[in-house]
Amino acid sequence: MSGADLRRLRRRLTASYAAVSLVVLVVLAVVAILQAADRRHEELDRLLERTALAADGYAYPEGDPSRLVVDRQPDGYFGPDRRPGSPVVVVDLSGRVVAGPRGALDAAAARRALGRVRDGRLLRLADDVVDGEDVRVAASPLSGSDGLLAAIVAVEPLSDARGDNRATALRIALGTLGLWLLTVAAGWLLAGRALRPARLGAAREEAFLADAAHELRTPVAVIRARAEQALREQGEDGPAGEALLAIERAAERASGTIADMLELARLDARRARFEREPLRLDLLLEQVVEEHVERAAGAGAELRLETTGEVVVEADERLLGRAVANLVENAIRYGAVGGRIEVGLAVQGEQAVVEVRDHGPGVPPAQHAAVFDRFHRASGAPGGSGLGLPIARLVAEAHDGTLELLPPDEADPGARFRLGLPLHQAR
Repeated sequence: MSGADLRRLRRRLTASYAAVSLVVLVVLAVVAILQAADRRHEELDRLLERTALAADGYAYPEGDPSRLVVDRQPDGYFGPDRRPGSPVVVVDLSGRVVAGPRGALDAAAARRALGRVRDGRLLRLADDVVDGEDVRVAASPLSGSDGLLAAIVAVEPLSDARGDNRATALRIALGTLGLWLLTVAAGWLLAGRALRPARLGAAREEAFLADAAHELRTPVAVIRARAEQALREQGEDGPAGEALLAIERAAERASGTIADMLELARLDARRARFEREPLRLDLLLEQVVEEHVERAAGAGAELRLETTGEVVVEADERLLGRAVANLVENAIRYGAVGGRIEVGLAVQGEQAVVEVRDHGPGVPPAQHAAVFDRFHRASGAPGGSGLGLPIARLVAEAHDGTLELLPPDEADPGARFRLGLPLHQAR
């Protein structure tokens, strides 16, 4: 696994951890907000109940059991120096407020409160509206010898409770957001720590690729030169001609593999010369196709290019040409038996899309996940280093693009690779 693959894996692990933790924290936050609202509602109800029941002692029948008396001592519930707390009123049987602060209940709300205790229940709690404002009321019946005399009603606006609930919800939401950001940071650190051995291994692999390529390039070049010299001296029909040809071909393949290893190591380490500039992608494709037409014909396939006109991207011409050439060579190597290889260029939204398609046997389903692995080669396939597709993907990612293997058509199982690159934005 390359360093780029490890970085993508770290981002995916962190994103998965962040998504799961966000869901869990949001659920816990919602539960906490609902529980806080329930507790605040219960506190309000207990306050109203205590107030209504305590005020019950300041209104009572006296002498005549059917006569209502209200105690208006100064510091009582219905006196001029009323004790602080929820306002309390007395509502007589006609629905009039006969004691308590004015405006605590309007006439309609007073009649509704009286109606709630006509059935003889000791205490009734309900939501109501007074002069357009939502309130919570607790109504307690006051009974005489002949039945109900009045209702003692405690009133509390719901605006304060709702304001408290909103403030609590905001505090919980901010705390949840802060905790989630901490968990994301922790997830990023933990993912990095978990992947550190793999990252070190990838770094050693990249260093080995570069060192091995540098060390092998000279001896392979010498072997190839000696084989070519011997072939010139004695000819292909000489006693060792067949062996020398085999050595020359092997040395040529080894040179290609070494070049791929060096390119891959440079891309991994971001040491390659990488100069982006506006580039006519349609012309680059024409050049690549022209360079590979004879090779495709030799393999028994017709190589065709279909473009939609002028398409400009910002790219390094050498690297992007290398990536497209790798895709074309891969199609020739594995799909030429289909007789036709198509290179297409189109514009989709803000992207230029290059599609290389063959009509050969395609990629076996079991190998779909491994086609971009380094040194992976289709079983039984001749030639190739197994580095062409990994290099092409790295080049695509270095250009902020993508390279993917598309699912095959049911009627045509040939391989389809799609390279997406951002279009050049004129300044």
